[in-house]
Amino acid sequence: MTKKILVGALTTALMVGSASAALAADAWTPYSDDQLGGGTVKEDARADGPLPADCPMPEAKDKYVIGMSQANRAEPWREAMDSQLAAAADGYPEIEIVFQDAAQDNADQVSDVENLLIQGIDLLVISPNEAAPLNDIVKEAWEDCVPVIVLDRNLVETNYSMFIGADNVAIGQGAGEYAAQWCADNGRDACKVAEIRGLEGAPPAKDRGDGFRMGLEAGGLSEDNIVFSQNADWLRERAVPAAAAAFQAHPDVDVLYGHNDPMAEGAYIAAQDAGIDPSQVLFIGIDALPTPDGGIMSVLDGRLGVTFVYPTGGQQAIDWAAELLMNGTNPPLWLVLPFDTVAPDNAQEVCNTFACPKAE
Repeated sequence: MTKKILVGALTTALMVGSASAALAADAWTPYSDDQLGGGTVKEDARADGPLPADCPMPEAKDKYVIGMSQANRAEPWREAMDSQLAAAADGYPEIEIVFQDAAQDNADQVSDVENLLIQGIDLLVISPNEAAPLNDIVKEAWEDCVPVIVLDRNLVETNYSMFIGADNVAIGQGAGEYAAQWCADNGRDACKVAEIRGLEGAPPAKDRGDGFRMGLEAGGLSEDNIVFSQNADWLRERAVPAAAAAFQAHPDVDVLYGHNDPMAEGAYIAAQDAGIDPSQVLFIGIDALPTPDGGIMSVLDGRLGVTFVYPTGGQQAIDWAAELLMNGTNPPLWLVLPFDTVAPDNAQEVCNTFACPKAE
């Protein structure tokens, strides 16, 4: 697998972007509410700015280089994130972006970040593969006065400039509540649930699992209703055998909760392979990409019963990076992005909004 994907030429960007003595701003300026773009501030900006107190303000440049360390590109949602980052960067003539793909390997991601820092990037955007293994290298970058925006998966420590992501606990809770209501509406009193989890150690997997259990309880069920739970690392191909094991052990499963759409789709395939009528099972996913094989189309086509729009944050990351580097804006430490439910009753409307293949 090719690990480095260049958008623009890094060497050219570094030559064009040679620093002048001038500063982009004399002091950090507060962000305004109209910059939040529908997001919610969970933790406000640091009083002394988005970098350690002994760091200088960003220098004014003709060209800024942003390094993006991606956890992996095997997931369609992460491909969409990189595409949105690249498209957003194209809107800023002053910005070049360099991508690196860790391919779900923590050590490789540490090495990727080290290489980006050696190349002299102006700002790091990182979507960590796992939380704990990436803490030290992110802290090193931040303490070396490189602004860091953490995207999607948060870290254990807040040694960074900003975190941008959706509330995975809330999304999981929404999924649990939907599952409980569906079982009640369809006379599934036992409501047996199988869960296909994301990558072990990844905060979204834990949060989506915890939130789901909260949602079940809010709907009058409990964790005891979950009769099967297994990791499939966010990947469709690993979800198929995991779900096959679930259906073999529990052929009367009522709800299949996948921590993302590809795993829920893999479970749908496993149900068909097992001779189970998938129309009798509620398949729940998360991501809702507006692509031909994305979650919105899956709901419209009847494979998924519900999914949840999980924003990538790509546009927001670039916008905030530009604000920080070029205007000296002090961003909120933690920005929560909104999400939406996509079910049969609103899937066409959502499809129209995001221009999916069946848009009317």
